Amino acid sequence: MLARPCEVRLEFGLAVTPSGCLPNGASLPAVMPADRTGGFSGTELIGLGLFLAAAFVIPLVAGLVIDQVAHTTPVGLLVGLVVGIAAAGFGLRAQMRRYL
Repeated sequence: MLARPCEVRLEFGLAVTPSGCLPNGASLPAVMPADRTGGFSGTELIGLGLFLAAAFVIPLVAGLVIDQVAHTTPVGLLVGLVVGIAAAGFGLRAQMRRYL
């Protein structure tokens, strides 16, 4: 967007310009692309945390339910635990691949 120079007026001691206008000699700052090499953003970290929690908890709860239904006390829990850890590990590896 190129702004055209225009006149400035004072309101309450502050310089006010109409929309799209810049005072004489002023220029717009250059827009730089976002720096994506710095690591995860806040929303990416929240999403990753929610994914890891779901990938771990859902198979664990499913294993507990299978234990209740099939009356196989530790088997479903252990299988759910192993599946949850594996799913969380593979998901974390997939998310971190772009930073490695």
